[in-house]
Amino acid sequence: MIAQNLLTALSKSEEDFFNYIDQLSGRHFIFYGDSENATILSDATGMRTIFYSTTQNIIGSHCELVQEYINSPHSTTVNKEWLKEYTSASLPGHYTPYEDIYFLIPNTLLTLPSKQVKRFFPREELTIAPIEDIVASISESVKNQLQLLSKKHDLLFSLTAGLDSRTSLALLKDYKDQFQYFTYSKTSEVKSLEIDKHVVKELSYNLGLNHRFLTIDTPSTDDIDSKNIREVLRKNTFSSHSFHLAKIYLDTFSQNSLHIRSNLYEIGRMYYKLNYKNLPKVFGSDSMALLYSKKAVNDPKVKQAFDHYYKHVEMDKIYNYDPYDLLYWEFRMGAWHALLLLESDIAFDSFILFNSRKILKLLLSVSAEDKKEHTVFKKIIDTNWPVLNYWKINSTENLSDFYDEKFDEFGLHLDNFQFSSGSQTNLERTVPMKIISQPRRAKFHIDLSAPLEGDFIEARLPVVTKFEKGQYCSIQLRSPYQNPSNAGRLKYQILLDEKVLMEEDISLWKESNQILIKWIPENAMSHISIRTIAIKNCESWNWGKASTLLIERISVGKLDTTNKVEVTASSPFSIIK
Repeated sequence: MIAQNLLTALSKSEEDFFNYIDQLSGRHFIFYGDSENATILSDATGMRTIFYSTTQNIIGSHCELVQEYINSPHSTTVNKEWLKEYTSASLPGHYTPYEDIYFLIPNTLLTLPSKQVKRFFPREELTIAPIEDIVASISESVKNQLQLLSKKHDLLFSLTAGLDSRTSLALLKDYKDQFQYFTYSKTSEVKSLEIDKHVVKELSYNLGLNHRFLTIDTPSTDDIDSKNIREVLRKNTFSSHSFHLAKIYLDTFSQNSLHIRSNLYEIGRMYYKLNYKNLPKVFGSDSMALLYSKKAVNDPKVKQAFDHYYKHVEMDKIYNYDPYDLLYWEFRMGAWHALLLLESDIAFDSFILFNSRKILKLLLSVSAEDKKEHTVFKKIIDTNWPVLNYWKINSTENLSDFYDEKFDEFGLHLDNFQFSSGSQTNLERTVPMKIISQPRRAKFHIDLSAPLEGDFIEARLPVVTKFEKGQYCSIQLRSPYQNPSNAGRLKYQILLDEKVLMEEDISLWKESNQILIKWIPENAMSHISIRTIAIKNCESWNWGKASTLLIERISVGKLDTTNKVEVTASSPFSIIK
């Protein structure tokens, strides 16, 4: 069916062909052509590896297959010893240990007999899309995959306490009873595995998952089976991840099993930028060498290899994609993880639900702030199986550890809060807003990247009072953004009956601000308002998200006072009007 759809799309146009390919998931290669020319390309991240020769018309799924055929000498550009000296993950760029044998980089295609490599993805600029639309599209795509996969295979799922695993688990809720779940464990205590063990035990018991722990202690390697498997795997891959794990898989699971993995997700989470400080300002071979191995940055041969690879890919010149995102996608995943799967292939096939250009593009179609906050992944869990939020990510804690009615059931119910937005300088202007409201808490912000001067969002609370009887309102408020160097763009205000009582720049203080208002009402109803407003036209730096205010608690009551209005605040930056 897929092959027929590909042929139909190709007969229409190359654009239709590539658009259809972008929607495909899983691990595969596509080979097409005529009697004179042929073209081959891989799945979205190259999980089905393709190696090719630049001297002969030969391609293969394993490097050693190509090498056996053409008998190529060892590479003079890279050194296989770097796998021991720098990192066992992979060699630089698209290189293999052999001269003139290369990886076919994900998102590129190889034509024969010309042996030209050409990039076919991305083909257009990234545009920021609403999170809700992204989550809905990814959820639909993954569930369509699971519907097909569940009919043909014995499904395995490797379950951990991590975010990626939790995201996948949320998406397979409707098929949860068709999976055998497993989690790695060791006899000796390893902190991360102990956390996995604790969380997964609770998940499995409470959700009724068919689960087992897989002990991965390093076994004796003297038996003939282990020796034979090691020899096979040395032919399958030139790197080494965990040969003994491949044997454990082979001894434990049916070969009709399909292992659903939760890798690749970090492509959408700014992995390099969040995990490496002081990256070079200009992307190039220096950046690549640093991210390959900190020990390799001063090795001129490593830099030379990445110089050549950079000329091959020029990731900083591909529309508006972040080159570090593409490097993680095409090199880190396309080399290291693809080689890792060549080890487990002796036991079963693997499938990654997010291994689709359409899905990966959606993950990248969010703001930098949402990538840092992992917003898409959290929303996928919230939307598809919210009970999974009971267990914290990579932690033995759960929500019951954080709940205490004396903390959580104090304060005013916010049912009567009225949210509005607009512009004080242009009454016809529509200003979108984002609101998350809980019974006693609320979070809201202007939903624009670059608010204009006068744009505001406001939460208004009616308070029933008694004429000329003392009243108080205690507000616990927090603006989580703090960067004094960016002050002068947005401020929040507290108003009583449309009069500004207090204001503060949102950039100056991220701690809770305890605000107390005491007044003598002149009417039977008063209104407390909390407003965020743009002081000037803001840059496109995701200032709307930075405008977020957290109402942590509000309480009101009677209080003797002799002053018409009195205001105090705990923040040193609050300006009392």
